[in-house]
Amino acid sequence: MAAKKEPTTPPKKKSSNKNTVAEYNNADINKTNENEEWEEPAPEDPNALVNQLGVANLKEILFDKDGHLFSAAGRQSPVAEITSSGVMLHPPQKPYEAKGKIENITVAVNEKGIVLDELGQPRKIAGAKFKGQEIYWLGEVMPGTVKHYAGWFDNLGKAHKLYLQNQALTTDIIYKIRNRSVDGELSVFAELSTDE
Repeated sequence: MAAKKEPTTPPKKKSSNKNTVAEYNNADINKTNENEEWEEPAPEDPNALVNQLGVANLKEILFDKDGHLFSAAGRQSPVAEITSSGVMLHPPQKPYEAKGKIENITVAVNEKGIVLDELGQPRKIAGAKFKGQEIYWLGEVMPGTVKHYAGWFDNLGKAHKLYLQNQALTTDIIYKIRNRSVDGELSVFAELSTDE
């Protein structure tokens, strides 16, 4: 007869006296069975952001540090800083930097004004055509957004935008219209116009 094995339980949660958003963290929706609690391994650096905040598990996900609001989905995932202007992600294993490095995102555009993909090829809307010509992402964006206008090129190489009710269409709208077409040809839609 085989020996009976004792069930193993995950380690108990360590108490934390860090500043937390108690209203959320103590809410009933965050209560779990005591046997379900577990702790992720800590990053080695005691100055790591997750250590500064006291992130232990998924029971407490909102934290307040020096007037800043943070959210973390565990010790190994990025820590989100929630500000009035948006959300900024911080690496969990590095110390908090209020004025950290900023990543500049650039979009490559060729001499015709077409956005280039990661391989340096002109980005087109797959399967979409207007008057038999492929439709491309143009480098021009809708003001106040990051949405690129879509356009096609005539035989002379001149770019033409597509319009619906006198509004230039962005690539996301072109994808939706293409999905409603039978063969991807958008000139069959009478509502669409172009700047010829």
